Amino acid sequence: MLNTGTVKPFKTYDEQVQLLIDRGLIISDVEKAKEILKYTNYYRLSAYSLTLRKNDLFYPGVTFENVYELYRFDSSFRHVILKYAIISEISFRAYVAYYHTQKYGPLGYMDPSNFEDATRHSRFIADISDDVNRSDDLFIAHHKKDLNNVFPLWVVIDVASFGVLSKFFKNMKVEDRNNISKTYIGFGRKYVENWLQSCSYCRNVAAHGGRFYNRELKACPVRLNHKRYPGISNTSAFAFVIAITNLLPSEDLRNSFVSSIEKCFIKHPFALKKYVGFPEDWITVLTK
Repeated sequence: MLNTGTVKPFKTYDEQVQLLIDRGLIISDVEKAKEILKYTNYYRLSAYSLTLRKNDLFYPGVTFENVYELYRFDSSFRHVILKYAIISEISFRAYVAYYHTQKYGPLGYMDPSNFEDATRHSRFIADISDDVNRSDDLFIAHHKKDLNNVFPLWVVIDVASFGVLSKFFKNMKVEDRNNISKTYIGFGRKYVENWLQSCSYCRNVAAHGGRFYNRELKACPVRLNHKRYPGISNTSAFAFVIAITNLLPSEDLRNSFVSSIEKCFIKHPFALKKYVGFPEDWITVLTK
């Protein structure tokens, strides 16, 4: 039999609301609170109250609306992260495909001698084959039917997962990684490699509805030059924002990214910048 001694008992929506009230949360509209709990999940929503309570008791004056505003801020912030992480990803796919095919030809990605490690290259070929086989894109079907299953790099790179793209780049020759990093991003390859991984990680967090507010993203710390970014925690949401910003392909997109984040803070003033690791001069940090 399962040991259920440490599992908390099921609570109805009425009981969930009463528990919050018993802990000192001000709820002016009980029916509205129950409706919100129905589509947010008590456990998910309660995570946004961690900065508003101590020992399960809410600080005086904290309202249900305060907690829900933090939830809505995080939702808006998450959508911005996802949008611009995807833009960074698409642009980097284009850089890699252009550079590699120009130097090694459309099928040069099949040749392990064009990469650092043959074993990692073999795993890449297996991964990319899986991605191609799963794809239902018309251009993939065209190459399967009419072009004898011959896929140039600019085709396969578009259906590869971001994780596969990142591994592909890390296994390119050092000279090639340096050239791509300096030419297209303007930073050294070690930073770019890490930022790609960081971008992929926070994109996945955002895509799966993960929380950014009041959370350290320890699974993939961002590589930062602390002379340029003094005092920034490399596990904060802001560090990941820095990584995405530096991967964006144009100043207009970087400014748009900054503006979109700023709108999140303006629309939800109860959300404090420090709980996503943002310094007060964060706009200057990102745009200097």
